[in-house]
Amino acid sequence: MLGFKVYPQHGGDLYSLEKALGLSADAIIDLSTSVNPLPLPKNLKRVLIKSLDLINRYPDPLSRSFKETLYEIYSIPPENIVCGNGSSELIYVFIKALSPKRVLILEPTFSEYERASTIGGASIHRVFSLDKETLLKKAVEKLSETKIDLVFVCNPNNPTGWFYKKEELLPIIKAFPSTNFLIDEAFIEFVEDETLIKEAAELDNLIVLRSLTKFYGLSGLRFGYAVSSKDFIKKAQTFLPPWNVNILAQTIAGLLIKDPEFKEKSLRFFTREKRRFEKKLKELSVSFFPSVANYYLLKLIEEGFFEFCLKHNILIRNCANFYGLDSRFVRISIKSKRWNNIFFEVLEKWLRKEFT
Repeated sequence: MLGFKVYPQHGGDLYSLEKALGLSADAIIDLSTSVNPLPLPKNLKRVLIKSLDLINRYPDPLSRSFKETLYEIYSIPPENIVCGNGSSELIYVFIKALSPKRVLILEPTFSEYERASTIGGASIHRVFSLDKETLLKKAVEKLSETKIDLVFVCNPNNPTGWFYKKEELLPIIKAFPSTNFLIDEAFIEFVEDETLIKEAAELDNLIVLRSLTKFYGLSGLRFGYAVSSKDFIKKAQTFLPPWNVNILAQTIAGLLIKDPEFKEKSLRFFTREKRRFEKKLKELSVSFFPSVANYYLLKLIEEGFFEFCLKHNILIRNCANFYGLDSRFVRISIKSKRWNNIFFEVLEKWLRKEFT
């Protein structure tokens, strides 16, 4: 464990932790990634297994079957959709396609926005606040005083779990037509009514990213997509390598998003566990940010909890490498009831200063 000194850039680095702790990944309780712990429905697992017979074929370079499914659900034309090997790939693709000189990031948030923008040669402008209304107000002020080419908004936000309603974001997007807005909706399934996916197909300065990694648990298969104007999508497509989405991901993605049973079951599970989670945090007088998503940002009174959890074979997300945060801030993802209970046992030990 002592060798695991550097906080991972993202959660879920079980591979490094295996080496550091000398344990198999199965022995580690991973609360660092905000991935749905519920298994795929059995009928979809059977489809996935059957799809193994297709792995000697090249996948559809345009993911046409998935786009048709999306059209059935949202009435969005295929020409307004681009698919990626996870939504993270598309962040980099749109930076290449749009070549922004000045990027605005609302902090604290997902670090890949900064990384992709820096690689693309953009200058980074930031606004920071741990109050979401103040943060949005600062963003509008920055847009009013500085020429910004692209704004990143994670909605719901990682790691805070807050979100902005459509009625809050749309007037800003429309007020700055020469500025492009990329809204990352990786966790939008928790507040589906607030998605801007349809507006993204209609407006000239809006890109909406969606992911199947988190809510649908496809972090190992990788599948994400973006909706935007036909012009932006055409530009983005030119920067994608051929066959960027594998055939297994293409096969399962369309089936998952039109399976209401899995979504409803997941939302019921998260609602129940989140209620229990918040109740326990309040009982322990632990400061946390209200969250609509399947994770919570905690602010502890002192540092060291990340390392303490490692001693108990629990991996959490230390947020020290989020802009403006330090090691007192940790992000905990909602997992199975059993894993959540184990976490609270360890948290109680920490709070009682039983550092063993």
